[in-house]
Amino acid sequence: MRSKEKLGDRGGVAEWRKLETAGDIRRFLAWTIHSVRNQTLDRATAGVFSQLALAMLKATETADLEKRLEALEASLHTSISKENCRS
Repeated sequence: MRSKEKLGDRGGVAEWRKLETAGDIRRFLAWTIHSVRNQTLDRATAGVFSQLALAMLKATETADLEKRLEALEASLHTSISKENCRS
């Protein structure tokens, strides 16, 4: 890759500007694998993309679990409060 060429200028990369969900990130990883197989993306660039995507996937999954845990805790707190009011 030429030194002045930006990664976002490479074919297909612009499609992946928004990676918000775990599904988005998994599809991006699949695209990266297919692009290497089709020789439209070099291995070094694909390696960087994959490392970043895996870090994003872990952060996304952690954030999703945090939201689910907070919802469960709020639900439990509401249930306990209702039970205390009835007593």
